[in-house]
Order: sequence, then C-alpha cells, then structure tokens
Amino acid sequence: MKKLVSLCVVLLTAAVVLAADTPPVPVKLDAKLDRMIRDALPVCSDSAVSYQAMVHKLPANFTGTVVVIDSKRCAGQFLNVVSKEGGFYLGVPWFLDDEKSGTIEQKLKEFTWSKLQSNFTPVVDRTKTRDGLYKVTLLQTTESGNLPLEGEIDPAGTIFFVGHFKPLNEDVRTSRLKVFEPFLALSPSTGAAKPAVTVVEFSDFECPSCQHASTFMKPILERHGDKVRYVRYDLPLVANHPWALAAALGGRAVHNQKPELFWEYKKQVYENQDKLNAFLIEDFARNFAKDHDLDMQKYDADVNSPALKESLMKGIGTAFANDIRATPTYMVNGTLVDPGEAGKALESYVASLLK
Repeated sequence: MKKLVSLCVVLLTAAVVLAADTPPVPVKLDAKLDRMIRDALPVCSDSAVSYQAMVHKLPANFTGTVVVIDSKRCAGQFLNVVSKEGGFYLGVPWFLDDEKSGTIEQKLKEFTWSKLQSNFTPVVDRTKTRDGLYKVTLLQTTESGNLPLEGEIDPAGTIFFVGHFKPLNEDVRTSRLKVFEPFLALSPSTGAAKPAVTVVEFSDFECPSCQHASTFMKPILERHGDKVRYVRYDLPLVANHPWALAAALGGRAVHNQKPELFWEYKKQVYENQDKLNAFLIEDFARNFAKDHDLDMQKYDADVNSPALKESLMKGIGTAFANDIRATPTYMVNGTLVDPGEAGKALESYVASLLK
C-alpha cells in the first residue's frame, strides 16, 4: 500500500498484494456501500476512487472488493470486506498464507516476525464476534514497553484484519471519532470551547514532516478560533523514532501543570528538532519546565508515570487500528483530510464546513 506523500510512514502495515498482476476487473457497488467507503477514505483534492474484483480467497461469509485510489498525493489500495452478518471493514489485512500449521497464536507470531521483523505476543479471545471472527490483541515488544494493536481473525487463522468490523448501518466518521474520545479528552487542545469543527492532528515530535506541518493550524485558528478546536494527538512512532516518546511524555507533563504552555513547548521542540537526540531530549524538556517555573517534583512524577506511558502506548495502538497510518494525519469531525501543499487543502476543507 502506498502512503501519503512526504510523510513519516507508519512501518507497521505488512506488504500485502490485494489484486493479482492480471488485468483489473471493474466492480460496481451499490450506492450505500459506495458512500460508506468514501466516508472512510481520506478526503484528497485530486483523488479518483475505483473498485476492482478481489482475487485472494476470503472465508465463506465474506465478500471483498479492492478499493483503488488514483492520486498524486493519496494514491493507494485498500480492501473493503462485507460480511453476510452485516459487518463492514476497510483497511489492509494480513493474509497468513505462508503459515500453514500451528495455533492462531503461533501463526500470528511467525507472521509478524517474518514479515515485520518484530516480536509480537498475540492474545486471542475465542468468543466469536457477530461476523464469526475472534478478537485479537497483538502486544508488540518495544524498548518503550508493550504496544497493543487490536484486530480480528477468522477461526481458521487465514486472515488478520487490523482494526475492527463496523455495522453497515453505522456512520464511519462518527464511530471513528468516538473511538478516540478517551484519548482526546487528555490531549492538549486549543480554540473554541463549543466547536462546530474539531481538527485532530496525529503527530510525532521527531517526525520532520510533522515539523513542516506544525504551523498548518495557525491560520485556521486565527480566522475561525471561535468555531474551531484543535487537538494534538501524540503519535510517537516508537519503532523508528528513538526520542519521540520521551518528547511526548515531557509535553504531557508540561500540559498537566500549564495547558497553554504546552504550545510553546511544542514550538521549541520543533525549532530544535535537528539538534535533539535520544541523549538530549529529557534534559531539554526538563530545562524547559524549570525555565517556566513548573513544580519540578510533579513534573518528574508525571514524566516517570507508568500510567501516562501506558496511556500513550495504548493511544498509538488505537490510532494504528483505526485508519491512522502516517504522521501527520488530520481528522476533521471524524473525516480524514489530506492537508495539501502548505496546509491549504486542510484550511479550505475546514472553511467549507463553516459556510
């Protein structure tokens, strides 16, 4: 699956071929399913969406369609799967074709090690969902602790769906926003107290593209601050950014004492991003807190809090399992929106909602 251009890409998704190297067979979907798929996809100004027949075999109660996005910025492929029981899925599942034997746990462990070169501990709940699947939590072992990734797998262990199926009659945007509510309530935010539009930015302090995009929200808030709320969702890519989590912990410790001071912290981290590393970030963040007269005993307690670290790690896994595949990613009222060059497309989209 191709990622959005100029982004620090989440390296979790396995490379999976969704369509064979044969001429594509166009598929026409009914209006309701077409609308649900488009609501789930990112809004991108130059996107053209088409559907193709799926070649790979699915369990008997599922029907799959390859969703192809033709775009300079947002090109990619996804798989839409619908169950006979009324479930809906859109994403990039993992086909466990090479794992011929063993338990579901063994197949998942072998797949993640061979394809992702990472150690995962699968926890499988064998109570069947409405769609006949088992719920799975994959615990990835990282230097920062366990990172939980949720999904669902068929009882035969042939396909793992990253994330969860949704009811076909559900609004994708509303349900996506609801999943993130517990994390958004704890995240730094600014702007309108009762917003008409909420913009969530999934971001990483160590990501160069996030640094480039760190001013995208400024003109939006200057123009629509009485109607727009901006929430920064910490998404440190712990597998390939060694100091991103430490920067996020420092930012949350600052936010816990002086919420408005967080935005100056964010600014200074990005201004010094090229000078920071895993050896300097903790002192940098602590000196910032000390220079701004924070209670250092409380600051140290927050930075070293197992509960805060666990919450951030759970937030990362929740993002990965709910369509957030790169940083920065913008979610506007539950819709994923490509920001465009210099954030202009994001600015235009927000303005269109306020007309």
